[in-house]
Amino acid sequence: MASGFFSLEAGGSQTIKRLLDVSIAVKDLDAAVQRYSAVLGLEPRLLPPEHYAYPGLKGARFYLGSVAISLVASEEPSTPIAKFLETRGEGLNHISVEVTDLEQDMRHLADKGVTFITDGPLAFPEGRVVFAHPRSLHGVQIAFVEMTPGVDSRAAS
Repeated sequence: MASGFFSLEAGGSQTIKRLLDVSIAVKDLDAAVQRYSAVLGLEPRLLPPEHYAYPGLKGARFYLGSVAISLVASEEPSTPIAKFLETRGEGLNHISVEVTDLEQDMRHLADKGVTFITDGPLAFPEGRVVFAHPRSLHGVQIAFVEMTPGVDSRAAS
């Protein structure tokens, strides 16, 4: 495997630790939770609005080993999720990866031509996050997440 930012080889310049989750934008959270619960055979952890870096969102997270599927809905018409749903409809919104040094990673990614939706990291209860603009990653938005040490993302809010 070639060494590079996204390589998981020891000693490389990357700080990506793991895939955290795949986030799906949904219009009706209750209906989506019911559907995904039936399909996956799992009960989700419900995520209140204060869980999110952007106000006006709510969601549910299904844990599959160390990776999760997150359903995200909007309670406000001006949120990024509401805008996504309006222009693209329900579906994959972003994937999240855990990193160890968000500022360093942002510099490395910017050097490789990646642009970001915000100028810097956004805080949320489990850590900090910055979203790469999908135009710079072939239409896929990636969230780079630096977790707060000692915070368990599976713990109930």
